[in-house]
Amino acid sequence: MSFSPKISKTAIVAVAVAISLCLVLFRPASSGPEYIPRISSSSSRTETIPNIVHYTYLKKDASSGLKFTFQDYLSIYGANVLFKPTAIYLHTDHNDTYLESLAREGNTWTRAILTQFPALKINHVVVPTEMNGQVIKNIEAKSDFVRWEQMLVYGGIYFDWDVLPLRDVGLFRTLGFRNVVGRQRGGKVNSGLAMCVKDSKLAYLMARDGPIVFNGGWETHAVTLVTHVSERLVGVENEVLILDEVAWAPTSWIEDSFDKLFMPHTDAQPFSDEVFRADMEQDPVARWDNKRKGADWEMDFSDTYLLHAFKSRGHKNEGWYKEWKGITVKYVMDRNSNFARAAYPLVKRMVEEGLVDETNEEV
Repeated sequence: MSFSPKISKTAIVAVAVAISLCLVLFRPASSGPEYIPRISSSSSRTETIPNIVHYTYLKKDASSGLKFTFQDYLSIYGANVLFKPTAIYLHTDHNDTYLESLAREGNTWTRAILTQFPALKINHVVVPTEMNGQVIKNIEAKSDFVRWEQMLVYGGIYFDWDVLPLRDVGLFRTLGFRNVVGRQRGGKVNSGLAMCVKDSKLAYLMARDGPIVFNGGWETHAVTLVTHVSERLVGVENEVLILDEVAWAPTSWIEDSFDKLFMPHTDAQPFSDEVFRADMEQDPVARWDNKRKGADWEMDFSDTYLLHAFKSRGHKNEGWYKEWKGITVKYVMDRNSNFARAAYPLVKRMVEEGLVDETNEEV
């Protein structure tokens, strides 16, 4: 007959506790990396981007004048009525005496821009002529340097003149991000649109490093740099939000994309105002259920806030483009191109306010 000793439950618990204590006291130090959370647990999204709009208009050379187009007027009018900004800054190197004469004697759109907007403020700037040992030949490059210097000082929303506002961007100003940018066709960040708080680090780095990397070309100091800096700063909490290309730049300057946006379809029937009102539907289910089936060439700008309507680069002077006058009130009111249909609600409002005549063909 075998003998089995009885062990009390108390003894078993005591042994287990002793073993656990030994493992804790005498375990080897871990050689693995310490986990450091990427996101702070004390997130506070409090910064608001100022409701200030910025444009630049600089001299190409000492004898250059200033002449605004209807597309320019459409951009600033849209920003004014949709955003209701506290200020619209025009950063320029044209002097006050010249601007005052243009407000009286300039073309239709120059007079309108300089006199119709109480929020407009003229800010005189010194424009660089050389950077990094290179002569700045392109007026666009000069604007690149001026815009980031001014965004650093004031904060707000920067537009190129070919940006058409479709909806208010107040949502993006109040999300708590210090900078909001958007991609363009091909994936790079669009340098013709930006939103920043005053003294933002993105604006600081662009103002600091743009002159250092400038090589006389179009992109190195602008699109390329803002893409790299923005993508890197996304890793800093609440620093940069990058929107997809449809939000700000669904088309580009490439010929086929330019044609898709601007080419008139003379056989197209203009949308009725009822169609435009339906396209403003804010009930989500009704908006989806009542979506109108359009022509194959039509674009839906439902997910676009700002339409960067790039000018064409090197378009062949043939076909529709050879005959096209450009963006005019009548071109928009005809409603037979994608750009015209996107701009129609703003231009119709201009007509109703008595600011323009719907048959005006002045570019």
